[in-house]
Amino acid sequence: MIKVHLDFETRSEPSVVDVGPWRYSLDPSTTVLCLCYQIEYPNGKTQFATITKDLFNCWFDNYVMSCVYPNHRADIVCIEKIIELAKDKNVRFFAHNSMFEYCMWNNILAKSYRFPELKDFDRWECTASKAAAHALPRALGKCAIALHLTQKKDEAGKRIMMKMSKPKKISAKDKTIWNDKDEDYEILYDYCKQDVLVESAIDNALPPLIPLEREVWKLDQIINARGVNIDRAALDKAIKFVTIFKDKLNNELLDLTSGAVSKATEVAKLTRYIRDFVDETELPNLNATNITEYLKVCTDSKIRRILEIRQQAGKSSTSKLETMKLCICPDGNIRDILMYHGASTGRWSGKGIQVQNFPRGDKSYDSDKVIEDLKTFDYDTFEFIYPNVVDAISTALRGFIKAEDGEELIAADFSAIEARVVLWLAGAEKGLKAFREGADIYCELASEIYKRKITKKDKDERQLGKTGVLGCGYQMGPDRFKAQVKAQTGLDISRETADLVVKTYRATYPEVVAFWYTQEKAAIKAVREAGRIIKEGPVMWKVQGKFLYCRLPSTRCIAYYEPIVKPIETKWGEVKEQLTFMAENSVTRKWERQHTYGGAIVENIVQATARDLMAWGMLNLEKHGYKIRMTVHDEVVASCKKGTGDVKEFERLLCTTPKWATTCPIVAEGWVGERYRK
Repeated sequence: MIKVHLDFETRSEPSVVDVGPWRYSLDPSTTVLCLCYQIEYPNGKTQFATITKDLFNCWFDNYVMSCVYPNHRADIVCIEKIIELAKDKNVRFFAHNSMFEYCMWNNILAKSYRFPELKDFDRWECTASKAAAHALPRALGKCAIALHLTQKKDEAGKRIMMKMSKPKKISAKDKTIWNDKDEDYEILYDYCKQDVLVESAIDNALPPLIPLEREVWKLDQIINARGVNIDRAALDKAIKFVTIFKDKLNNELLDLTSGAVSKATEVAKLTRYIRDFVDETELPNLNATNITEYLKVCTDSKIRRILEIRQQAGKSSTSKLETMKLCICPDGNIRDILMYHGASTGRWSGKGIQVQNFPRGDKSYDSDKVIEDLKTFDYDTFEFIYPNVVDAISTALRGFIKAEDGEELIAADFSAIEARVVLWLAGAEKGLKAFREGADIYCELASEIYKRKITKKDKDERQLGKTGVLGCGYQMGPDRFKAQVKAQTGLDISRETADLVVKTYRATYPEVVAFWYTQEKAAIKAVREAGRIIKEGPVMWKVQGKFLYCRLPSTRCIAYYEPIVKPIETKWGEVKEQLTFMAENSVTRKWERQHTYGGAIVENIVQATARDLMAWGMLNLEKHGYKIRMTVHDEVVASCKKGTGDVKEFERLLCTTPKWATTCPIVAEGWVGERYRK
């Protein structure tokens, strides 16, 4: 197979970070500054070329305007070569975060320069996705450093690229909007070439995705290219109404603070003002949780109103309206909102509008009605119906995603999939029996906790049982469980009750407890006996090269990079041997050595297995004609022609298990409608 590694450098008025690669590539201001590519032949021979902006223009003149520039004839050969390769269906194109190159090729080169289209994702590979599948940093430069490659990203050239990729400030002396110095272009071309060399080095350092996972990646790309449709009329009015409402609140705040604070988003000024009335011990800062708690005891009407304004006008969820507006393509769709292998376990995460962290909203609002009223009424009428305009619109955010004309959305959400999978992997038959027979496992655990029969009528007791089933499968201790119950349910249980729940879960499902310890021992043993396969239950461990691989029942592996077993002091003061590995800190984004333990290892195994079950279901749905639009945690959202979708069929197709998981009792609950909802 012939490989072509390529990289574009471009410029545009919008930022690709803000609008996403698809919308960016369709913007009239977007221009290709250069394209560098390297051909890798099966015999090891390589060939490199750079297509500059001038060459693209020359190509346009020659082949579109029928002009002749003989001085560029030799250089134009490099354009003809890549076009020849694009026409050869046996050639694959590689890029780092390949959706960008895909968009630039198909939306600019194919449309403006008459290059052949490259829309078949089977012809594309993404080295960033390969890196993510090995729990390495997704960023090209960071990945190269983590892999200790001799090829490194050109950081000096990156500064020139950043300068040239966006408009500069216009001055009285210089009214041009682009940085166009000849010497900068030379640096840019070298920078682009180096990116291609680094990308190729990463590709050669990592094994390819296994065949089934390659199909999952291609489906991810198809979903991202398809996108979700946005109700633009409702969106425009929502932005207008939120602006009016926040302006009114800010004017009220200005009056209440006698001109000291003009905007609820001026947190520092507002904090200083509040300190004259409220002690720091009562209200440490102005985050949402602290304000909510303080309002329960606040007796000063003015301070109460100021804090209410902060809650309403400072609501960040409505900023997603502006993000939606920025990202919409001309056809009304927002694309590329899913991140393949966003977590080391393989689970998807979000990007762009980040549907995964849309607020759940207030159940007292009917989101469909909010949007219809938004489209129907003027601002004054809408505010009369919904006095808290921001809360109403925030609750309806999901509803701005809608079906395209002639279609409807259809979706299903797995029910307690991680709780089911951990019991299945551990072989905890008591819990599996409850799930298979449709019993209420939350009530069953609650009955064990309270030593009496608990039914769905006992809401608080059942809720505690539910939190126990869903939360205690990963070796969670009582202190953390207590905090989780408070955060998720609002229940403020005692430490003793938390300890009782944790102990009851472990006594009820001892197989899960054993699973924590056996998997931790197996992982450590695999590191100590590098190269040997260590099988423990349905999971296999092996060190190969610089990675510790955990082979899941699906045959896909999750990876731990540069594993070392070393003594670590636990939070309880005990020193014990633990598995450590290099990974990106999810908070600081720093590449550093981390350590793990049995419960966290099992959490990785369970989440990865649940993801593989969902991926299998997604492939199944797509084969049966359901066009998947996105995933949100454990939910799959698709579209179909109106009247053709069957919710029961959708649930069945999503829950159809592969051969390796036929005994795993998974179920999903679905819905169909015009707008996305939760």
